[in-house]
Amino acid sequence: MEIKKYTREFENLKNHFECGNIIIDNFLKNGDALDENQGITYVMLSDKKDFIIGYYNIEVGRVDQIEIVGNRRIYKPMGGTVNINYLAVHSRYQGTKIAETFEEDMNTFVQESDQKCYKLYKCVDDIIQI
Repeated sequence: MEIKKYTREFENLKNHFECGNIIIDNFLKNGDALDENQGITYVMLSDKKDFIIGYYNIEVGRVDQIEIVGNRRIYKPMGGTVNINYLAVHSRYQGTKIAETFEEDMNTFVQESDQKCYKLYKCVDDIIQI
């Protein structure tokens, strides 16, 4: 298995992906997964690279604190965020703890030692245990 950034190169595989949730399936199938305005999508491919086992879509953001001074609102940056928009595993692979591989891959974006990222890892851990 290998995780790769989703590009047009893998589009021919998208129609065989089914996780059991039509909205999540359609994000991959209707082209939204290629729209970088909606985040970056990574796919887990089979060893032969002929099947999408799962995918996740992430984006970065920022958390601001609003401070009101007089009649003005001042936005003070508090820090960055990494948002998991979609995390899906093909129905054939559900229950096999394949999502643990996604968590390892996400570590390349967010260092586990960063305590501010606790909620991201808690969310992924909760998904893996399902």
